[in-house]
Amino acid sequence: MAKDTKTLCKWDKDDIKDDFKELKKIVSTPAFVCKKCCRVAKKEEYLCKPEEL
Repeated sequence: MAKDTKTLCKWDKDDIKDDFKELKKIVSTPAFVCKKCCRVAKKEEYLCKPEEL
């Protein structure tokens, strides 16, 4: 993960802009949703409070 010290929940607009290619990989075919911010990801490690979809 490009932002391995940050979950998606903590990415800001600059992180998104700088690592958009990586972001597309993370959110493609989502299997988890964050109960905190409603972001989705294919692996729970990318989210603060993941719950399986």
